[in-house]
Amino acid sequence: MRTKFKSWAKPFIDEHPEVIMTLEELKSREGTFALEIGSGKGKFLIDIAILYPQEFVLGIERNVTCAGITAKKLVENEVTNAKLMLASADEILPSIKDETVTSIYLNFSDPWPKKRHHKRRLTYGTYLKQYYRVLVKGGKLLIKTDNDDLFAFTQETLSESDFKILEIVDNYDGKAEFDAMTEYEISFREKDQLIHRIVAIKE
Repeated sequence: MRTKFKSWAKPFIDEHPEVIMTLEELKSREGTFALEIGSGKGKFLIDIAILYPQEFVLGIERNVTCAGITAKKLVENEVTNAKLMLASADEILPSIKDETVTSIYLNFSDPWPKKRHHKRRLTYGTYLKQYYRVLVKGGKLLIKTDNDDLFAFTQETLSESDFKILEIVDNYDGKAEFDAMTEYEISFREKDQLIHRIVAIKE
């Protein structure tokens, strides 16, 4: 589902700094927060923020059109406990303080199917080390994917990491706590497509 370019997206983001977190704000931020890497059009981010108002949620999205759509939803829903960053994980993760993230959500990340691109997968070993660093003790990494190869790959990389795998679900029903559906997930479920889920913890 490729998102059609929207010319209004970047101007809207620029006009609404109240829903955007800058790198400087992130570096100086106090307190813990949840992190979604790859927020897409923002349904998951908005729903989690509304369901759990006590939690601050930060979304990262590198696609400007998707980020614009998410920013618009944040404004229209008057969400005050979530913000967005228009950037990639590579740009943001090094600036997050150690042990400040309560949970990290990877929802239907790009599977990068070609073997030469596997280092770009968000569950590659170098990324897992960064997640482990920023998560609080007891913090969780929660992964959903429809891609069988990425599902198997992630199980392998997690088993070689410092994380403890808590849960591997081949056919996830979408009913776990601290979860919400994404636009992708709704589409996949309408087609009866399997959703895989992995939960890992930093002990």
